[in-house]
Amino acid sequence: MKKILYTCLVLMLTITSCQEDFLDVQNPSVAEESFVFSSTSEAYKVLVGCYDIWHSADGPMFYATQIPGSDAETHPETYSAQDRHIPEGLFATEFNINWGTWVDAWSAFYTIINRVNLMMEAIEGKEAYQAALAQGAPSDWTQLYGEAATFRATMYFYLIRYWGDVPYFDVPIRTIDQTAEKGLDSRFDIYDAEIAKLREVEPLMYHIGEGGMNAERFTRTFAQAMIGRMALSSGGYQLFRTDFDYGSVSLQQKGTEQWNAIYARRSDYQEYMQVAIEFFRKVVDSGAARLITTDERGEGFNNPFQRHFQHLMDLEVSPESIYEVGVTRAISNSEFPYAFGRPSGGGGSNSYPNKSYGQSRIVASFYYGEFSPKDMRRDVTAAVTANSGNASEKLISFEPGSRERGGLANNKLDESRMENPYIARQRQSGVNWVQLRMADVILKLAYAYAMVGDDANAKMEFAKVRSRAFRDEDQAEMVTDYINSFSGEELADAIMQERKLELAGEGHLRWDMIITGKMPERIVEMRDEQEAMVQGLKTQGYYTFPETGVTISNYIWTKMVNMADYGLDYMLTTQAPADIDPSDPLYPVLYPGWRGNSDKWTSEGFIPSSGERNMAIQGLYRYIDPDGIEAAALEAAGYEKQPWGINIVNNEQHYTNDMFKGYPDAYYDQGVPPRYMAALSFITLSNSNGNITQGYGHAGTGE
Repeated sequence: MKKILYTCLVLMLTITSCQEDFLDVQNPSVAEESFVFSSTSEAYKVLVGCYDIWHSADGPMFYATQIPGSDAETHPETYSAQDRHIPEGLFATEFNINWGTWVDAWSAFYTIINRVNLMMEAIEGKEAYQAALAQGAPSDWTQLYGEAATFRATMYFYLIRYWGDVPYFDVPIRTIDQTAEKGLDSRFDIYDAEIAKLREVEPLMYHIGEGGMNAERFTRTFAQAMIGRMALSSGGYQLFRTDFDYGSVSLQQKGTEQWNAIYARRSDYQEYMQVAIEFFRKVVDSGAARLITTDERGEGFNNPFQRHFQHLMDLEVSPESIYEVGVTRAISNSEFPYAFGRPSGGGGSNSYPNKSYGQSRIVASFYYGEFSPKDMRRDVTAAVTANSGNASEKLISFEPGSRERGGLANNKLDESRMENPYIARQRQSGVNWVQLRMADVILKLAYAYAMVGDDANAKMEFAKVRSRAFRDEDQAEMVTDYINSFSGEELADAIMQERKLELAGEGHLRWDMIITGKMPERIVEMRDEQEAMVQGLKTQGYYTFPETGVTISNYIWTKMVNMADYGLDYMLTTQAPADIDPSDPLYPVLYPGWRGNSDKWTSEGFIPSSGERNMAIQGLYRYIDPDGIEAAALEAAGYEKQPWGINIVNNEQHYTNDMFKGYPDAYYDQGVPPRYMAALSFITLSNSNGNITQGYGHAGTGE
């Protein structure tokens, strides 16, 4: 889908001043810099390289902690199967401070920071840039300058998210002397400086849709959203070091001190919420991106929430996207849907579809216990069947593992659902990675309103997102009455709950848990729900979730069918009808929706159209007694009893105590802060000449 192929040119490598660590400096020549920034096209090549470096380095961080590390998102393997589960689960044991994922990301972020600092310095001296400033109108030079500034802010946003207080550089580093005495800078100073810079540059950048810009580059739209994100984070709860001086900033502590760290937020947090409101409001009102509220595909589809994801699978930039990581089919690696979509048991090439690993999994108690059955996001969000890899459905298993094993999977993206499925090779689909979309911004705006006590505006924004998840006949009950039942802190909590329902499987929820101050509560609540579910499955063979009335059972019944026998097609890409009765023969075929296998496999002649490749499912949401009359009748009709919740019981540790293993219930009782921060590497510590010290209880050496 990517419009520009992000390639690191040899030329750009000469202006990398952060090899391995920001303290290792190479000095680009004046001639090199002069040439690189001689024109907008040459200067843009530097940004092209920065995009590529960032995506390559932050992808593993996202993979390891962001997308599987919340109370709605988890991983498929056992806890002991992967080292990455230790930081994801808040450090039940100590961890190698030189872990490659951390070291690579740190180095890459500072490489980008120095490149864009060089770029900004060079552009500032250009007459064409100065002329554009004088005119007060966007130009290609002011766009490039603003894009570079937005890159710097974004890199510091991620550095702070992962490491807390970090060294801050807002000028190019050309000699080692510039860093010899450098220590850590307060995250608050960094937030303030970068917000101020973005305020300066964003008016002279192009919005999405202007100057040839789309959501695959940093635009004015994204820069405004970045101001809001940094302000929201600056005013939010985080883990702070007690051995570090935050100057005049007063902190409101929650819980106790541990590891020389506290969980706290700044006392003047509401001032930052106001900044967030100002700039999120600009994004929403700009019209540059929009919340998709209608589904133009016509009868049978009727799911505007899913329409956003279908744009991606059709290799189109979604009108809801504010920033997408561009990916080129058959050239760039595509983690979507390979790691973060509906799994497939296919081979590496020429399968239907090819292998999809399925790193992103959905917590069972969230799926069953928090999604209303009327919520049209539920079936789009979580998959109960995988692709077999041979153009058929295969029941997902709660046994830990990968592909069809590992529990409920992310269903928002699926190679079978692509307009033009790609089978030549795995991980090459060309589907973009959406980093920020309008629904995310609107709910952040609603939360900021709630945090300053503006319930009316908070509810108005809240309703925009929630209303599209329900049919017209459900609006009064599920939207209007629901939202109006909240006020004050409960309203803020409800908005964050809506973010879970809206954004599950997209990797935003871990940071939500942190900055709201609710990470400990949400961990314990999730684990309590999982434990109650396991006990019900053990003692009764089923468990009914009190909030939704939906039941998970130890066993369900499935039968392979041919959709043609039912007069159905396109079940994979259409919304299941609302008025179908569970006793209707079509119900076990159509529910849950957004599953099946691609019609393209047959219509384009990949495989014959005959055969029983779709799955009818009975008992997924209600209990069927395995020894009862109904079970016997189903088996007589060709259904087979399949293990479902019993595999959760058989792997109880995996689904209870191993979830956030580093934050046991005793920690919650004692008010211990959540230790989510990454460690500084040995090379960073040793190269700082003693000016940088380790924090948050991590080891001070690599031994």
